[in-house]
Amino acid sequence: MEASDSSGVRDQVQKAIDDLRDAAEKATGDVRSNIESAVARLRDASGDAGSKAQDQISGWRDTLDDATQDVRKELAKLAVRAQTSTEALDEIAKELDERRKALK
Repeated sequence: MEASDSSGVRDQVQKAIDDLRDAAEKATGDVRSNIESAVARLRDASGDAGSKAQDQISGWRDTLDDATQDVRKELAKLAVRAQTSTEALDEIAKELDERRKALK
């Protein structure tokens, strides 16, 4: 999962949680209890998804550390081609610029 996608999903989940909390404040009885339960489930699911994503990223880092320069280059090209938004490509371009500066 790319960083911008992760951040976007996280923001959307947080907005949903905030909306549910607002609704819970106005609700009473079983409705309020059900909303609060839904908020708790969303938080749990969000935490689990974030943890799994971090585990996957860590595994990819290990793979890249062991890869040859040619393999890294090809994987980078594939990662760029897999992007579906200009925002993601802008983030990648920024990262490339920072890396170039660091290597000089």
